[in-house]
Amino acid sequence: MIKTVGLGKKCADKTREQAQQYHIDHHAPFGKRVAQPLGMVRYVGYYPQSATNMAGEAIDIPWDFIVPESFTDEFFNNIEQWRENDPDGQEITIDEARFCDRSAGVMMVCDDNEIVPDSGREGINIFFGAKRAKGLEPRDHHEKHRTLIGPWAKKVYGEALLDYRAYYIHEAYNLKTGLMPEAPYDVMVQARFDPAVMGDMAAWMARPDVIELLQEEAKFMDTATLVSMVCRYQPYIL
Repeated sequence: MIKTVGLGKKCADKTREQAQQYHIDHHAPFGKRVAQPLGMVRYVGYYPQSATNMAGEAIDIPWDFIVPESFTDEFFNNIEQWRENDPDGQEITIDEARFCDRSAGVMMVCDDNEIVPDSGREGINIFFGAKRAKGLEPRDHHEKHRTLIGPWAKKVYGEALLDYRAYYIHEAYNLKTGLMPEAPYDVMVQARFDPAVMGDMAAWMARPDVIELLQEEAKFMDTATLVSMVCRYQPYIL
């Protein structure tokens, strides 16, 4: 099984809302219909609505689409030939240009780590991304999150976490130019929080156990690169 996370930006002639809605209404249903029988086994969409940095300050939203996907090895290894030679594959590429800037699109190959299984309940969906601290390799960042931060966060947030999955990025490809020297992020995390349990987010984030968790995470993460994006969420294939 091959796991990926796709990052995309809207095309110039659409607003963010228009581009996201086009993906939800048209592109994703078409992609599900033609790719699921061939070996796409997971397909979910996150649509960023706002973004903040480590300090909680509002920043420009870096991406308009975040799309985690999973494929069988056979389909993934032949996906470029499918896009080039199959009418449905060709239409997928053509349709992408109707709502996104393919020159800014990124596909990141990763491992994923399901820490809290998706409960299926509604909540606040947040997608995080960050790079490793200076002097570390990506695998160091991955291992620290897998063995320390992930289990710790599960304990700290408890029943407030309705979904928590981490993606450990190994390599990234620009949709136009191919393999990138560095991925935009080393670790990305999807989380869904129950607002009824968390209550006041600011008060929750000021708790001593949450502060301790964030301070430990900052030891191996480049905090200047951290982005937290509140997203609209839409599952297509689970």
